[in-house]
Order: sequence, then C-alpha cells, then structure tokens
Amino acid sequence: MKKIFFVFSIVLLNLIYTFSSYCADNFCDFDVHYQLGNEYNKRCMVEDAIKEYKKAIEINNHSAKAYNNLGVAYSKKKLFDEEISSYKKAIELDHGYKEAYFNLGIAYGSKGMVDDEIAAYQKVIEIDSNNIEALYNLGNAYCEKEMNNESISAYKKVIEIDPNYIDAYFNLGVSYGKKGLLDDEILQYKKVLDLNPNRADAHFNLGIAYGEKKMFENQVSEYKRAIAINPKYAKAYKNLESTYREKGMNEEANKELSKYNALLKH
Repeated sequence: MKKIFFVFSIVLLNLIYTFSSYCADNFCDFDVHYQLGNEYNKRCMVEDAIKEYKKAIEINNHSAKAYNNLGVAYSKKKLFDEEISSYKKAIELDHGYKEAYFNLGIAYGSKGMVDDEIAAYQKVIEIDSNNIEALYNLGNAYCEKEMNNESISAYKKVIEIDPNYIDAYFNLGVSYGKKGLLDDEILQYKKVLDLNPNRADAHFNLGIAYGEKKMFENQVSEYKRAIAINPKYAKAYKNLESTYREKGMNEEANKELSKYNALLKH
C-alpha cells in the first residue's frame, strides 16, 4: 500500500495588517518552498524535496502538512526513524490529521513495530470509521500478529464498505484458514475467483484448503488451474508433486517435480 501524498493550498486567515509586508513575504517564501518540495516529491527527487520541506519548516514550524510530506519524502529513502518523527510532529500540531496517522501506521509496519502500527490505524478509524484502507491495513497487521478474530472483523468491515474489494476476500480466507474454518476459507477464495477468475494465488490457496479437507480431485484441479494461469508458479508444481506422491502416483509426481526443478534453474 502506498503512502498517501497530500498537497493542500495555503489559506491564510487573520493576518495582522500592521505587519502585513513582513508576514506576506514570510508566508510567500514558505509556500514557494513547500510547493517546490511537493513537486520534487512527485518527481521522486527526494533529496531536493527534503531540503525544500526543511526550508519551509524553518519559515513556519507550525505547518502539519509540511511535516507530513517531509515524512513521505523520508519514506522514499527508507529513513524510517526520521519518517516516524515527522509524522509524529504533524500529529502534535494537528491531533485530527488522519493522513499522518495512516502514514505513521505504514512506517511502523515497515519497521516491524506491529503494535504501534495497529494503534496508528485504530486512530485513523476513530477519526473516520469508514476509512477502508486503514481498515484493510489494520486487518493485515492483526493477521501478522495471529489475531485472527480481529483480522476477520476488520476484513468483513472492508467488504461491507466495498463488496468488490478482492484482496479483503483473499485475506479473509487466509484468516479463516488459520482458525481451521476450512469451509469459510474456501468460500472466500471462491468469492475472489468470482471477481477475478485469473487469480492464480486464489486457486493455489483453494487447492491447499481442499487438501486439508482430503478432497483430492478438487485439490489437484485447483493446482492445475493455478499453473494454467501462471506456468511459472513453482509452488503449485511442488504442491502438486507432493499431492501425487501422497497418493502413491509416483510417475505423475516425478513429472511435476521435474517441472518444478526446471523452474528453479531459471
């Protein structure tokens, strides 16, 4: 999930006319550096973007958006500590800045700080209960922590908001599978395939689920479908080989193993 990059126009209110000349020049300079930073950021000229945001902040260190976009620039250089610090400063200046909380969640996830990641996404959802990307990312974070009931709840909320959110169905299937709820798992992968019949990974996972239910014919069929969609799907060949081997079908197993080994050489 990419970070959201926000560009806002400047609205200046309640300027003190006694110092109008100084203030106008001062904030004009801020706007120039801030907009330059945005332009550099969009063009992935990250060093230049960071320099411009820092110049903007020197002029106006109360701009939450400048700190947020500085964090986005740091993220492109994988400077996660600086990135996190920038988002925290943005939030300190604007406690309701949901985009900064969202980006903070992604930054924490990049550092493997999953508890903090979860807390950041929860804050986004406090501000905006239907924020679908925060709900989806929260589900992923819960899944990583093996908090399967929580991940299931998050993915269901995503699907409630957007019934066509295909990856939410897929990951919901994974979460059901971790709980051993195989029928529910299978149902979710089928929903993925209803939306996109060419999802090889859904056929592959469906094959695994059928294997758990000892449904051999279905298992083999799904692995073959995955391979038909993606002939370089090495794991599907390997699983198909293991499935045949388990059934004592060694000739078929050896063929799949040969295909698997050939892929590994390339």
